[in-house]
Amino acid sequence: MRNIRKGKSRAASILEVNPAIQYVAMIDYSNKVIECKGHGTLFLSLSPEKVREFVSIGPLLVMSVLGHKLESSCGRLGFVIGRFEKAIVAIYQLRTELVVLVTAVISMDQLDEIATFLKKMDESPLV
Repeated sequence: MRNIRKGKSRAASILEVNPAIQYVAMIDYSNKVIECKGHGTLFLSLSPEKVREFVSIGPLLVMSVLGHKLESSCGRLGFVIGRFEKAIVAIYQLRTELVVLVTAVISMDQLDEIATFLKKMDESPLV
């Protein structure tokens, strides 16, 4: 796992954490896209319109429905994973925003490493 570098955009830093990460979107809790970045072409040939369509409603809806319903019993929701045949869509909840990743199919250990990186990034004033 790489360190957070000062001066680099947060989305660019996240893309470098694991080569399987193809797309990153950072969304505030009013559902506004703060930043998004992807590699030249997404490996799934997802159209930019399809990605924007999902990012505009999916993350906040998924996190709020699941998080609020189970938080009192299970604690704060950290991330949700949608595992598809060819990709993983992971939505991570940070203090001030949600981070949406589209990755190649990777292991839970790798997703946990990404979560650890995001937690450090969320606590760090460097990025």
